[in-house]
Amino acid sequence: MKEKPVILVVDDIPLNIDLLEAHLVPLGYEIVKAASGEEALEKFDAHQIDLILLDVMLPGMNGYEICKSIKKDLANNFLPIVMLTSLDNMEAKVEGLESGADDFLNKPFQKAELIARVKNLLKIKFLHDELELRNQLISSMLHRYVNRLVIEQILANPEKYLELGGDRKEVATFFCDIRGFTSLSECMKAGELIHLLNGIYKELTGIVFKNKGTFDKYMGDCIMAFWGAPANVEDETLWAIRAALEMQKAFEDLKQTWPPEFTKLGIGIGINFGEVVVGNIGTEEAMSYTVIGDAVNTAQRVESIALSGQILITKNALSRVEGKIKTRALEPVQLKGKSLPVEIYEVLKVEEKGYM
Repeated sequence: MKEKPVILVVDDIPLNIDLLEAHLVPLGYEIVKAASGEEALEKFDAHQIDLILLDVMLPGMNGYEICKSIKKDLANNFLPIVMLTSLDNMEAKVEGLESGADDFLNKPFQKAELIARVKNLLKIKFLHDELELRNQLISSMLHRYVNRLVIEQILANPEKYLELGGDRKEVATFFCDIRGFTSLSECMKAGELIHLLNGIYKELTGIVFKNKGTFDKYMGDCIMAFWGAPANVEDETLWAIRAALEMQKAFEDLKQTWPPEFTKLGIGIGINFGEVVVGNIGTEEAMSYTVIGDAVNTAQRVESIALSGQILITKNALSRVEGKIKTRALEPVQLKGKSLPVEIYEVLKVEEKGYM
């Protein structure tokens, strides 16, 4: 709870305001005063108000109109407004509720009742504020891994995505490795190495998010990502290929800003589509939202044979984007752990108007 909650008191009778101030200031509340609807809205905009004590009968705008004006902004949905009124009838209360009021106090009110209602409403309000702050912090952390639409889905059902365990799901799995980085890093200072790698990661990981992907992890000088979880993504493999093409272009643009010894670097990318187990793997103390399975291993092994500047995909991945991309068939390759050669295709471009 804030050290000094701020209460806006709106009443056109100074004696009423003085009485409320006398009751609330000794309890540590800060009072902001207004004598009309127009002044109340001005004071509301000028201060960070935590609760409003609002008279109904006011010159100009009445209390119902003030309440509606404030509550029409969704950001004020949980701001408590208490109507102070001498209108002791059901119609007045119904009108107050319909305008967005949270509680009522009939004049003349009892001090003990006033204080109890103020304390309870502020407690609820600050609990909501803490929850909102926590959600904002979670959201800012999740932005490092997934795009905004996925974050909204996770926050709508956090229990599902914060518990250990996984589900079987078909996704596009993606690996991007920096070619030539290991040999270059042997002759670089630690600070220079980290600065270079962070600059590359910042550019390339942003492309994953832009193209609706989920970032998984950094593996040395390799980026792992996937499309299709936790949220379903239409044309998941096509989005992964778009990201790959953008990464290749972005990497070449980055190289133009580097010293000559860095220009030999390049990236190789491998993409596969297939069933995986996706979910939180690990322990309650340390878990990772990731994908595991043969389809993941295949994607990584396809990436391992990609040359600098190449984007290689499997036949499974190609089946998801038939007619939408231009490819070149390569000789089938024998990948580690596979009994039969795997058909591999090099992506040349996406067949979309205006795309690259």
